Amino acid sequence: MKTKMKELTVLFLAVCSTIALFADVESTGNLSMALNGDGIPQLIALVVIVWVYWRIWVKEDLQLSQKRRDRTGYAVTALLFTLAMIIGKAQNADPALKYPLLAVLLLIGYMPLFYTAVSLLGNQITRMVERHEGTDTVSGVTRWLFEDHVIPGVMLVVFLCRLPYLIAFYPCSMSWDGGAQICAFYGIETFSNHHPPLLGFVYGAVAFYAQEWGIPNLGMFLIPLGQTCLSAFAVASVCLLLKELKVPYWIRWAGLAYYGLFTVWCIFDVTVIKDSIYWPLSLLYAVEMAWCIVRQEEFFAKKRHLLRMLLYGVLMSQTRNNGIFILLFAVPFLFFMTPGKKKGVYLGSATAMFAIIYLLNNVLYPSLGVVSLQEKEDTYCILFQQTAKYGQDYPEDVTEEERAFLNQMFDYEELVQVYNPQLADWVKNCLKICEATSADGTNAEFAQIRDEYFKVWFAQFRRHPLSYINTFLECSYGYYYPEAKPYKEGNGFYEMDRNMFTEGMHPARQIEALAPFRFLLEQIGKFEYLPGIGLLYRCGFYTWCVVFAVGYLLTRKRYREAVTALPAIVNILVCLISPVNTCIRYAMPAMCLVPVLCAVIFQKEQVK
Repeated sequence: MKTKMKELTVLFLAVCSTIALFADVESTGNLSMALNGDGIPQLIALVVIVWVYWRIWVKEDLQLSQKRRDRTGYAVTALLFTLAMIIGKAQNADPALKYPLLAVLLLIGYMPLFYTAVSLLGNQITRMVERHEGTDTVSGVTRWLFEDHVIPGVMLVVFLCRLPYLIAFYPCSMSWDGGAQICAFYGIETFSNHHPPLLGFVYGAVAFYAQEWGIPNLGMFLIPLGQTCLSAFAVASVCLLLKELKVPYWIRWAGLAYYGLFTVWCIFDVTVIKDSIYWPLSLLYAVEMAWCIVRQEEFFAKKRHLLRMLLYGVLMSQTRNNGIFILLFAVPFLFFMTPGKKKGVYLGSATAMFAIIYLLNNVLYPSLGVVSLQEKEDTYCILFQQTAKYGQDYPEDVTEEERAFLNQMFDYEELVQVYNPQLADWVKNCLKICEATSADGTNAEFAQIRDEYFKVWFAQFRRHPLSYINTFLECSYGYYYPEAKPYKEGNGFYEMDRNMFTEGMHPARQIEALAPFRFLLEQIGKFEYLPGIGLLYRCGFYTWCVVFAVGYLLTRKRYREAVTALPAIVNILVCLISPVNTCIRYAMPAMCLVPVLCAVIFQKEQVK
């Protein structure tokens, strides 16, 4: 009788798991059709899942971990994945569908499916770590590349992978932000710290002197060339860490292929945009963090590591405004984990780093004419979105006083109409008091009404908190729901027609004869539609990788090593409140850290 109950339970769970995998919530409001169970793929999936569940819980010859700590860790990870899927599917569900009822079936189906997958993967990783293969018997190419000549060898491979893009997109590909920074340098737009001033000076100076010296194309080509060299060095630094940690060679090859061939890295390396410099710098900082955590003696014995961490931290904060958040979280953790005798050395280095950042932002840039904004609108994008959606959900609940204030701050009627959960630009464009209308360019007018706006925002939140929560989920789910496709510029900028060129301010142009080659490379980017490979183009997939890595390390009581995921975690949190949902360039700092987390997990000599 007990066996029969197990078999019936297995069959029920397998049916629910199949429903969860194939449920169609978008195209129909009919629950029976949403179950979507009639088809050959569904039948095959059901048979496979029944077989796996039966072997685990009935026959018990497919063993999951019996340790309570492992079971708890895997269950929490599976629950997080389940919630991500349920929330993600809810955003696009047909309004007529009774989704809460279907969500129960999804919960019952996803939970055992993810728990099984996470458990099997975790057990397999543990076995691989415990039977770590030696690094003696390898091919000549592998030894030359990953042991004898890591930095020059890896950089050469990455450069060769980028070469088709460097040629096809010569002199460069241009983004809106990159063009805006160059326009600011030229004086066409206000040169403020809305974008990082350092890159405004670098990009602007290159563009200006390229035009001044009569070499517009060759001069602009220095930007993608420099970005490519930087990313190649960052990848080589990762491979050097993999060598130090004696990570299996198949992981080193997989990591090199990921950095070298993945089209997102390739196209952004040749694009004039701050993210193309930010991701390798954040990767370099994370590598130094890994050295500090898993190889502390060597990190402090060789002062170059500490100096590099200082340099990368400063540059990282100067290439994206949110880079400072990684430092604010990382420095306290690293200070806490630093041995007693070295705490003073590390604290001195961190103090110097923050002092340099402060002097750059508050002394150097203002002295060079950069306008310091008192408030940056992008900081409040998620709040603006919630205000707009509240006006849609509860128009009759907005008081006359609130409406009068909001209409002073926004074009309120338009704000409510143009709400778009994927892109906050539409609600930002409704601002009447903003950077563009600021009298002195500092956005002081917005700073004066900020507190009053907070009062209105909080008053509406208290009345209908669920509206705010739902808006937050609508505007951020793509960063943890792996089935959401990239939004806005998609997988990169495959054209050059941006504002600094369409306004005719610079003569640099891509070579027309190479247009078919550029088109071909853009089609290679359509690999996102291939099974398996497609997940690499999903922001949410990398959040799952980070969550699994952290969960795995914590269940193994490798707490210190779990801190290496901190830059990725901070980046994901920043993405959740960013102006664009599912923007792949925002997620790049988390994406590039996955091989580093693999290095920490698979290192031969684990930190005790």
